[in-house]
Amino acid sequence: MSGHDTSVFRDLFNHSFDAQWVLSADMHIEYANAAAASLTGYGVEELVGQPLSLLLPPKVAHFHDGYVAHYYKHGETQGVLGEPRRFEILTRDRSLIPIQLKAFRLDGADEKRRFGATMVDLRAQVLLEKEQLHTMALLKRLALIDPLTELWNRRAFDDALDRQCALVSRHHSVAALAMIDIDHFKQVNDTYGHAAGDKVLQQLASHLKKIVRKEDMCARLGGEEFGVLMPACDPESAVVVIERALQRVATDRFDLDHGHAISISFSAGIAEIETDTVADVLVEHADAAMYKAKKKGRARVEVWVPETGASPASA
Repeated sequence: MSGHDTSVFRDLFNHSFDAQWVLSADMHIEYANAAAASLTGYGVEELVGQPLSLLLPPKVAHFHDGYVAHYYKHGETQGVLGEPRRFEILTRDRSLIPIQLKAFRLDGADEKRRFGATMVDLRAQVLLEKEQLHTMALLKRLALIDPLTELWNRRAFDDALDRQCALVSRHHSVAALAMIDIDHFKQVNDTYGHAAGDKVLQQLASHLKKIVRKEDMCARLGGEEFGVLMPACDPESAVVVIERALQRVATDRFDLDHGHAISISFSAGIAEIETDTVADVLVEHADAAMYKAKKKGRARVEVWVPETGASPASA
Protein backbone atom coordinates (compact mmCIF):
# COMPACT_ATOMS: atom_id res chain seq x y z
CA MET A 1 0.00 0.00 0.00
CA SER A 2 1.39 3.38 -0.97
CA GLY A 3 1.82 6.28 1.40
CA HIS A 4 -1.04 8.04 -0.38
CA ASP A 5 -3.35 5.07 0.20
CA THR A 6 -2.37 4.99 3.87
CA SER A 7 -3.20 8.68 4.18
CA VAL A 8 -6.61 8.14 2.58
CA PHE A 9 -7.52 5.35 4.99
CA ARG A 10 -6.21 7.33 7.94
CA ASP A 11 -8.47 10.22 6.97
CA LEU A 12 -11.39 7.81 6.58
CA PHE A 13 -10.65 6.38 10.03
CA ASN A 14 -10.33 9.76 11.71
CA HIS A 15 -13.42 11.34 10.17
CA SER A 16 -15.85 8.46 10.64
CA PHE A 17 -19.08 9.33 12.46
CA ASP A 18 -18.76 6.09 14.44
CA ALA A 19 -16.12 5.31 17.03
CA GLN A 20 -13.24 3.40 15.42
CA TRP A 21 -10.58 1.47 17.29
CA VAL A 22 -7.38 -0.41 16.53
CA LEU A 23 -6.53 -2.89 19.29
CA SER A 24 -3.42 -4.92 19.96
CA ALA A 25 -3.63 -8.69 20.41
CA ASP A 26 -3.90 -8.21 24.19
CA MET A 27 -6.79 -5.76 23.65
CA HIS A 28 -4.97 -2.54 24.41
CA ILE A 29 -5.96 0.53 22.42
CA GLU A 30 -3.40 1.48 19.77
CA TYR A 31 -5.49 4.00 17.86
CA ALA A 32 -8.82 5.73 18.42
CA ASN A 33 -10.55 8.34 16.32
CA ALA A 34 -12.25 11.59 17.34
CA ALA A 35 -15.67 9.91 17.45
CA ALA A 36 -14.32 7.40 19.99
CA ALA A 37 -13.08 10.26 22.14
CA SER A 38 -16.41 12.07 21.86
CA LEU A 39 -18.34 8.91 22.73
CA THR A 40 -16.31 8.02 25.81
CA GLY A 41 -15.41 11.48 27.12
CA TYR A 42 -11.67 10.70 27.09
CA GLY A 43 -9.14 12.45 24.88
CA VAL A 44 -7.58 10.35 22.11
CA GLU A 45 -4.17 10.58 23.81
CA GLU A 46 -5.75 9.33 27.06
CA LEU A 47 -7.24 6.29 25.35
CA VAL A 48 -4.12 5.13 23.54
CA GLY A 49 -2.26 2.51 25.55
CA GLN A 50 -5.20 1.75 27.82
CA PRO A 51 -6.86 -1.69 27.94
CA LEU A 52 -10.24 -1.83 26.26
CA SER A 53 -11.62 -3.08 29.59
CA LEU A 54 -11.28 0.54 30.80
CA LEU A 55 -14.56 1.16 28.98
CA LEU A 56 -16.38 -2.01 30.01
CA PRO A 57 -18.80 -2.46 32.93
CA PRO A 58 -17.77 -5.24 35.35
CA LYS A 59 -19.95 -7.99 33.86
CA VAL A 60 -18.85 -7.23 30.31
CA ALA A 61 -15.22 -6.81 31.40
CA HIS A 62 -15.30 -10.25 33.05
CA PHE A 63 -16.52 -11.83 29.84
CA HIS A 64 -14.00 -9.83 27.84
CA ASP A 65 -11.06 -10.91 30.04
CA GLY A 66 -12.09 -14.53 29.65
CA TYR A 67 -12.29 -14.11 25.90
CA VAL A 68 -8.79 -12.57 25.75
CA ALA A 69 -7.34 -15.35 27.94
CA HIS A 70 -8.90 -18.00 25.70
CA TYR A 71 -7.57 -16.28 22.60
CA TYR A 72 -4.04 -16.16 23.99
CA LYS A 73 -4.14 -19.79 25.03
CA HIS A 74 -5.82 -21.31 21.98
CA GLY A 75 -5.62 -18.68 19.26
CA GLU A 76 -9.41 -18.95 18.78
CA THR A 77 -11.76 -16.01 18.68
CA GLN A 78 -14.80 -18.05 19.84
CA GLY A 79 -16.98 -16.71 17.05
CA VAL A 80 -16.97 -13.17 18.44
CA LEU A 81 -15.36 -11.52 15.44
CA GLY A 82 -17.72 -10.22 12.80
CA GLU A 83 -20.83 -10.63 14.96
CA PRO A 84 -22.53 -7.37 15.99
CA ARG A 85 -23.05 -7.25 19.75
CA ARG A 86 -25.02 -4.81 21.86
CA PHE A 87 -23.98 -3.81 25.36
CA GLU A 88 -23.13 -0.71 27.37
CA ILE A 89 -19.79 1.00 27.82
CA LEU A 90 -18.55 3.17 30.67
CA THR A 91 -17.66 6.76 29.87
CA ARG A 92 -15.16 8.91 31.69
CA ASP A 93 -17.86 10.21 34.05
CA ARG A 94 -18.91 6.57 34.72
CA SER A 95 -22.21 6.86 32.93
CA LEU A 96 -23.39 4.02 30.71
CA ILE A 97 -23.94 4.38 26.98
CA PRO A 98 -25.60 1.65 24.88
CA ILE A 99 -23.52 0.74 21.84
CA GLN A 100 -23.30 -1.84 19.11
CA LEU A 101 -19.83 -3.29 18.56
CA LYS A 102 -18.46 -5.13 15.58
CA ALA A 103 -14.89 -6.44 15.91
CA PHE A 104 -12.71 -7.84 13.13
CA ARG A 105 -9.16 -9.01 12.55
CA LEU A 106 -6.65 -6.59 10.99
CA ASP A 107 -3.75 -7.81 8.87
CA GLY A 108 -0.86 -5.36 8.92
CA ALA A 109 2.39 -5.30 7.04
CA ASP A 110 4.36 -5.83 10.27
CA GLU A 111 2.56 -9.18 10.83
CA LYS A 112 1.50 -8.15 14.32
CA ARG A 113 -1.86 -9.44 15.43
CA ARG A 114 -4.34 -6.61 15.73
CA PHE A 115 -8.06 -6.15 15.84
CA GLY A 116 -10.30 -3.41 14.60
CA ALA A 117 -13.60 -2.43 16.17
CA THR A 118 -16.47 -0.13 15.26
CA MET A 119 -18.76 1.18 17.98
CA VAL A 120 -22.12 2.69 17.05
CA ASP A 121 -23.78 4.98 19.58
CA LEU A 122 -27.27 3.54 20.21
CA ARG A 123 -28.60 6.19 22.58
CA ALA A 124 -31.00 7.69 20.04
CA GLN A 125 -32.11 4.23 18.89
CA VAL A 126 -32.66 2.95 22.44
CA LEU A 127 -34.65 6.08 23.29
CA LEU A 128 -36.79 5.56 20.19
CA GLU A 129 -37.32 1.90 21.09
CA LYS A 130 -38.44 2.87 24.60
CA GLU A 131 -40.81 5.47 23.20
CA GLN A 132 -42.24 2.91 20.79
CA LEU A 133 -42.73 0.38 23.60
CA HIS A 134 -44.40 3.06 25.72
CA THR A 135 -46.67 4.01 22.82
CA MET A 136 -47.57 0.38 22.17
CA ALA A 137 -48.34 -0.17 25.85
CA LEU A 138 -50.45 3.00 25.90
CA LEU A 139 -52.38 1.97 22.77
CA LYS A 140 -52.95 -1.47 24.23
CA ARG A 141 -54.22 0.06 27.45
CA LEU A 142 -56.47 2.50 25.58
CA ALA A 143 -57.97 -0.44 23.72
CA LEU A 144 -59.00 -1.89 27.09
CA ILE A 145 -60.18 1.29 28.84
CA ASP A 146 -63.58 2.93 28.67
CA PRO A 147 -62.75 6.52 27.63
CA LEU A 148 -65.68 8.12 29.49
CA THR A 149 -65.23 6.59 32.95
CA GLU A 150 -61.60 5.41 32.67
CA LEU A 151 -62.70 2.03 34.01
CA TRP A 152 -61.86 -1.20 32.19
CA ASN A 153 -64.08 -1.84 29.17
CA ARG A 154 -66.12 -4.90 28.23
CA ARG A 155 -63.33 -6.52 26.26
CA ALA A 156 -60.90 -6.33 29.18
CA PHE A 157 -63.56 -7.48 31.61
CA ASP A 158 -64.58 -10.49 29.53
CA ASP A 159 -60.96 -11.61 29.23
CA ALA A 160 -60.40 -11.24 32.98
CA LEU A 161 -63.63 -13.11 33.73
CA ASP A 162 -62.56 -16.02 31.55
CA ARG A 163 -59.22 -16.17 33.37
CA GLN A 164 -60.89 -15.97 36.78
CA CYS A 165 -63.27 -18.81 35.92
CA ALA A 166 -60.30 -20.93 34.85
CA LEU A 167 -58.44 -20.13 38.09
CA VAL A 168 -61.42 -21.08 40.23
CA SER A 169 -61.78 -24.38 38.38
CA ARG A 170 -58.06 -25.13 38.67
CA HIS A 171 -57.56 -24.18 42.32
CA HIS A 172 -61.13 -24.59 43.68
CA SER A 173 -60.91 -21.05 45.05
CA VAL A 174 -63.77 -18.61 45.63
CA ALA A 175 -64.69 -15.55 43.59
CA ALA A 176 -67.77 -13.51 42.78
CA LEU A 177 -69.19 -11.40 40.00
CA ALA A 178 -71.40 -8.34 40.57
CA MET A 179 -73.47 -6.74 37.83
CA ILE A 180 -74.65 -3.18 38.49
CA ASP A 181 -77.23 -1.14 36.59
CA ILE A 182 -78.23 2.47 37.36
CA ASP A 183 -81.91 2.82 38.20
CA HIS A 184 -84.05 5.05 35.95
CA PHE A 185 -81.01 6.18 33.99
CA LYS A 186 -83.11 6.87 30.87
CA GLN A 187 -84.98 9.53 32.81
CA VAL A 188 -81.70 11.29 33.59
CA ASN A 189 -80.80 11.44 29.90
CA ASP A 190 -84.33 12.45 28.85
CA THR A 191 -84.63 15.16 31.50
CA TYR A 192 -81.14 16.64 31.63
CA GLY A 193 -79.48 15.47 28.41
CA HIS A 194 -76.79 12.96 27.58
CA ALA A 195 -73.99 15.23 28.85
CA ALA A 196 -75.58 15.10 32.29
CA GLY A 197 -75.93 11.35 31.95
CA ASP A 198 -72.24 11.12 31.20
CA LYS A 199 -71.45 13.03 34.39
CA VAL A 200 -73.54 10.58 36.38
CA LEU A 201 -71.64 7.66 34.85
CA GLN A 202 -68.31 9.29 35.65
CA GLN A 203 -69.26 10.03 39.26
CA LEU A 204 -70.57 6.52 39.83
CA ALA A 205 -67.36 5.11 38.38
CA SER A 206 -65.40 7.29 40.82
CA HIS A 207 -67.43 5.95 43.75
CA LEU A 208 -66.95 2.35 42.68
CA LYS A 209 -63.19 2.74 42.30
CA LYS A 210 -62.93 4.14 45.82
CA ILE A 211 -65.11 1.48 47.47
CA VAL A 212 -64.20 -1.81 45.81
CA ARG A 213 -61.13 -3.67 47.05
CA LYS A 214 -57.76 -3.11 45.40
CA GLU A 215 -57.79 -6.60 43.97
CA ASP A 216 -61.26 -6.16 42.43
CA MET A 217 -61.71 -5.27 38.78
CA CYS A 218 -64.33 -2.64 38.02
CA ALA A 219 -65.54 -2.12 34.44
CA ARG A 220 -68.13 -0.23 32.47
CA LEU A 221 -69.77 -2.86 30.31
CA GLY A 222 -71.90 -0.54 28.20
CA GLY A 223 -74.55 2.14 28.71
CA GLU A 224 -75.34 2.37 32.43
CA GLU A 225 -74.18 -1.17 33.21
CA PHE A 226 -71.08 -1.90 35.29
CA GLY A 227 -69.37 -5.09 36.38
CA VAL A 228 -67.17 -5.87 39.37
CA LEU A 229 -65.02 -8.98 39.33
CA MET A 230 -64.08 -9.98 42.87
CA PRO A 231 -61.41 -12.67 43.28
CA ALA A 232 -60.95 -14.44 46.61
CA CYS A 233 -64.40 -13.26 47.65
CA ASP A 234 -67.48 -15.31 48.56
CA PRO A 235 -70.98 -13.98 47.75
CA GLU A 236 -71.60 -12.80 51.33
CA SER A 237 -68.43 -10.69 51.32
CA ALA A 238 -69.27 -9.39 47.85
CA VAL A 239 -72.64 -8.24 49.15
CA VAL A 240 -70.93 -6.22 51.88
CA VAL A 241 -68.77 -4.40 49.35
CA ILE A 242 -71.57 -3.68 46.87
CA GLU A 243 -74.03 -2.59 49.58
CA ARG A 244 -71.39 -0.20 50.87
CA ALA A 245 -71.19 1.31 47.39
CA LEU A 246 -74.98 1.44 47.19
CA GLN A 247 -75.20 3.33 50.49
CA ARG A 248 -72.49 5.77 49.43
CA VAL A 249 -74.31 6.52 46.19
CA ALA A 250 -77.66 6.87 47.96
CA THR A 251 -76.32 9.56 50.31
CA ASP A 252 -74.50 11.51 47.61
CA ARG A 253 -75.75 14.24 45.29
CA PHE A 254 -74.62 13.89 41.70
CA ASP A 255 -73.69 17.29 40.29
CA LEU A 256 -74.88 18.12 36.78
CA ASP A 257 -74.49 21.21 34.61
CA HIS A 258 -76.12 24.56 35.44
CA GLY A 259 -76.22 23.92 39.17
CA HIS A 260 -78.46 20.87 39.01
CA ALA A 261 -77.82 18.01 41.41
CA ILE A 262 -79.73 14.74 41.59
CA SER A 263 -79.82 11.57 43.63
CA ILE A 264 -79.47 8.19 41.97
CA SER A 265 -79.47 4.55 42.96
CA PHE A 266 -78.49 1.29 41.34
CA SER A 267 -79.59 -2.32 41.40
CA ALA A 268 -77.03 -5.10 41.64
CA GLY A 269 -76.91 -8.85 41.17
CA ILE A 270 -74.19 -11.12 42.50
CA ALA A 271 -73.27 -14.62 41.35
CA GLU A 272 -70.63 -16.91 42.79
CA ILE A 273 -67.91 -18.15 40.43
CA GLU A 274 -67.85 -21.89 41.00
CA THR A 275 -65.78 -24.76 39.63
CA ASP A 276 -66.49 -25.34 35.93
CA THR A 277 -68.54 -22.14 35.70
CA VAL A 278 -68.84 -20.85 32.14
CA ALA A 279 -68.36 -17.09 31.94
CA ASP A 280 -71.40 -16.43 29.74
CA VAL A 281 -73.66 -18.41 32.06
CA LEU A 282 -72.20 -16.64 35.08
CA VAL A 283 -73.05 -13.27 33.55
CA GLU A 284 -76.58 -14.47 32.86
CA HIS A 285 -76.95 -15.48 36.52
CA ALA A 286 -75.65 -12.16 37.83
CA ASP A 287 -77.89 -10.30 35.36
CA ALA A 288 -80.89 -12.34 36.45
CA ALA A 289 -80.19 -11.46 40.07
CA MET A 290 -79.82 -7.80 39.13
CA TYR A 291 -83.17 -7.74 37.27
CA LYS A 292 -84.74 -9.45 40.27
CA ALA A 293 -83.48 -6.53 42.37
CA LYS A 294 -85.14 -4.08 39.97
CA LYS A 295 -88.44 -5.95 40.10
CA LYS A 296 -88.35 -5.83 43.91
CA GLY A 297 -88.12 -2.07 44.01
CA ARG A 298 -84.58 -1.21 42.89
CA ALA A 299 -81.77 0.23 45.03
CA ARG A 300 -80.98 -3.22 46.38
CA VAL A 301 -78.67 -6.20 45.92
CA GLU A 302 -79.75 -9.74 45.07
CA VAL A 303 -77.66 -12.91 45.05
CA TRP A 304 -78.17 -15.64 42.47
CA VAL A 305 -79.35 -18.89 44.01
CA PRO A 306 -79.61 -21.89 41.65
CA GLU A 307 -82.86 -23.18 43.13
CA THR A 308 -84.83 -19.93 43.03
CA GLY A 309 -82.89 -17.77 40.58
CA ALA A 310 -82.04 -15.05 43.11
CA SER A 311 -82.44 -14.18 46.75
CA PRO A 312 -82.25 -10.90 48.69
CA ALA A 313 -78.77 -10.02 49.89
CA SER A 314 -80.00 -9.98 53.45
CA ALA A 315 -81.28 -13.56 53.27
